[in-house]
Amino acid sequence: MRKGGTTSSIRARLLAASMIILPVFLGLTVWGLDRAFASYQADSQRDSMRLQQLLLAKAADWDGSAWRFEGLDEARLQLPDSGLYAYVLNRAGAVLWRSPSAGQGDTAPDQLADRLLPAGLAASLALGDQRFFECAGDRAYYCYVTGIAWGSTGPESVFLIVEDQAAAIAARDAYRGTLVALAFAVAVLLLLAQAWVIRWGLLPLSGIASDIRRLGRGELSQLRADVPRELLPLTDSVNQLLHSERSRRERVRNTMDRLTHVLKTPLMLLRNSRDEGDSYRQLVQEQVGRMLGIVEGELARAKLDGKSPQILAQSVPVRPVLSRIASAYQRLPRMPHQGELQLDTTQIDADAAFAGEERDLQDLFGSLLENSLKYCESRIEVSASVVDNDNDDGCWLHIAIADDGEGIPPGLEKDILRRGARADTASVGQGLGLSIVVEIVSAYGGSLHSDRSPLGGALFTVRLPGQRV
Repeated sequence: MRKGGTTSSIRARLLAASMIILPVFLGLTVWGLDRAFASYQADSQRDSMRLQQLLLAKAADWDGSAWRFEGLDEARLQLPDSGLYAYVLNRAGAVLWRSPSAGQGDTAPDQLADRLLPAGLAASLALGDQRFFECAGDRAYYCYVTGIAWGSTGPESVFLIVEDQAAAIAARDAYRGTLVALAFAVAVLLLLAQAWVIRWGLLPLSGIASDIRRLGRGELSQLRADVPRELLPLTDSVNQLLHSERSRRERVRNTMDRLTHVLKTPLMLLRNSRDEGDSYRQLVQEQVGRMLGIVEGELARAKLDGKSPQILAQSVPVRPVLSRIASAYQRLPRMPHQGELQLDTTQIDADAAFAGEERDLQDLFGSLLENSLKYCESRIEVSASVVDNDNDDGCWLHIAIADDGEGIPPGLEKDILRRGARADTASVGQGLGLSIVVEIVSAYGGSLHSDRSPLGGALFTVRLPGQRV
C-alpha cells in the first residue's frame, strides 16, 4: 500500500528497528565487557603486586644502618629495566634501597620513585597501610606502597613496588580487538537470523495476501482457517464479509427469480385480456394491486433477509436507546380494556452496551415492546445487563421484557416466532414482529427465549453481543 509516495513494509520496518537496536545493545554489551575486563585486570594486578610486596618483605633485612635484600624470588627484580621495580623509601621520600632492575643514573627507572609518588604520601602513610593506584611518569605504571617498620629498633620505611602497564595495555587492546570483531560477527549473524525470523513470522500474512489475490481471480471462495491465532479475527472478518456478500447476491438473484415468476401471470392476464371499459379497468386495478403487493412483499423479505451484523460497528449504549423508544411508545393510544400503562425501565444498567448497529437494536426492541404493549394489561418491565461469557473473553447483553397480560398459550412458545404466526387472530397485524426479532438475533449469533413472566404475562429474553462502557 502506498502512502505519501513511499511503500510501507512491515518487514522493512522490523529490519530497520533491528539495525538500530542491535548496534546499541551490542555497543553497550561491548562497553560493559571492556569495563569488566579492566576491573579484572586491576584486581589481578593488585593481587600480583601485593604478592611481590610480601616476597620483598620476606627477603628484607636491616643491619642497623641499611636495608639489605638477599634471595629475591622474583627474577624480574634482578633484570635491568625489566618493567618491575622495587624501592625502599624513608619518611622523607628518599630512596634507601632499589632493586637491581631499577638501574642507575638520573634517567634510570630508579628516579621513578620521585616522580610517581604523590607529594607527602611517604610521610603520611600509616604503618601496615597499603595503597594501590595507577601512576604516570614517562609512561603509565601501577604503584603499590606499604608502610613498614623493622622491629622496635629499625626505621619506619615505605616499600614501593612499580610495574609497567605496557603488558596490561597490550592485553587490553588485544581483548578489545577480539571483542569488537566478535560483536561485529554476532551483529551480522543476529541480523541474518532476525531477517529469517521476520520472513518466517510473516509467512502467514504472505499466505493471506496470496489467498486474497486468488479470491480476486475466483480461485478461492474464502480465506483458509488454518492461520495463527492472532490472525483469526482478520480471516474470520473477511470470510464473514465474503459470506454476507454472497448471501446478498443470492438474495438479489432469488428475488429477481421470484419477481419474474410471480409477475409473469398478472402481466399475461393484462396483455391477453379482451375485456373493455369498466371490466378492463377493474381487471387492471386488481392485477396492479396484486403486483404492488408482490413487490412490497419482496421488499419486506429483502429487508429481513438482509440483516447481518456490522463487523466494524461501534459500541451502542443501551439505556439511552431503550429509554427513548419506551418514552415514545408510552404516548401511543391504549385499547379500551387496557388500563393506564406503567412502563418500568429502571432496571436497565447504565454500563450496558450493544456491540452492533443501533438501528438493529431499535428494530429489535421496538418489535418486542410493541408486542408487549399489544397484549399487556397495564404494566411492562424492561431490564438490560451485560454478563461475561463462560466460553471466551467476550460478553453477552441480556434484554428482558415482561408484561402482565395473559401470556403465551402453552405449546405456542416456538410457533409464534415463525414468520407470519400470531398467538391470536383478533389483533390487527401481519405477525412479522417477532420473526424480525428472531432474524436480527440470529444475524448476531444471539438467542431469543420466551417464558411466563413474574407479572403473569409473557417474558421475552434476548441475548446479543454486548460490552461494558
